[in-house]
Amino acid sequence: MNYKLLVDTAMLAGEIMLLGGAETYRVEDTMCRILKISGLERTETFVTPTGIFLTLGDSNIDSITVVKRVENRTTNISSIYETNNISRTLCNGKITLEEAYEALKDIKNKKLQYKRSVNYLCTMIAALSFTILLGGDWLNSVIAGLNGGLIVVIFIITGKVKINTFIKNLMSSILIAYNSMIFLHYFGTAIQLDTLIGGSVMPLLPGVAITNAIRDTLQGDYMSGGARAIEAFVSATSTAAGIGIGMAIYSFMAGGIVL
Repeated sequence: MNYKLLVDTAMLAGEIMLLGGAETYRVEDTMCRILKISGLERTETFVTPTGIFLTLGDSNIDSITVVKRVENRTTNISSIYETNNISRTLCNGKITLEEAYEALKDIKNKKLQYKRSVNYLCTMIAALSFTILLGGDWLNSVIAGLNGGLIVVIFIITGKVKINTFIKNLMSSILIAYNSMIFLHYFGTAIQLDTLIGGSVMPLLPGVAITNAIRDTLQGDYMSGGARAIEAFVSATSTAAGIGIGMAIYSFMAGGIVL
């Protein structure tokens, strides 16, 4: 067996899953299943939210150890599902190691499943829909949709330069709060400010990070669980801070009177 190719295949599978937002224990389980088809004594994987460590060894061969840093994680359930299927098919002997590696390369190099325009539209619809869910009327929901458009604008602008999620959320939240205060000024009591802002920031909240933090912690992976919890806290903090800053800026520009 080509052990080098086996290690590369396991590492690629883990990288794809981690980039797609999979839980740490799920990534480790998939990689271990792939490595164990070697039949060697030592198959070790250690995964954190930002890195993967892998070792394949035996008394008859020199150990192979690979380290991979993973950045720019997103949420892509489809890639996780496809990678998991390939690993199970490989472990069942239905495909060769070479075929599995090529299939994983195709998944990694595959273009976005949905066009960016569809993602942007869904962001606006999500803000609008959550406002309705929180009890807002159609006026507030439409304004929330416009706030979702502001999120899209920020993400398009910041997507051209390397800016971390904290700054993206902060800038988006500032615009959301400022825009909502402007509508409050012109429409008065027709604006449900809490509902409007609450629904508008929903696309920014770290729901997946919180869920993965809980699941990793319940699996006993406290380091990854704690890291993801901190990530979720930082993201939520940036959103809350942005709302406060946006309202403060509007108050200052309106002459210090909060409407």
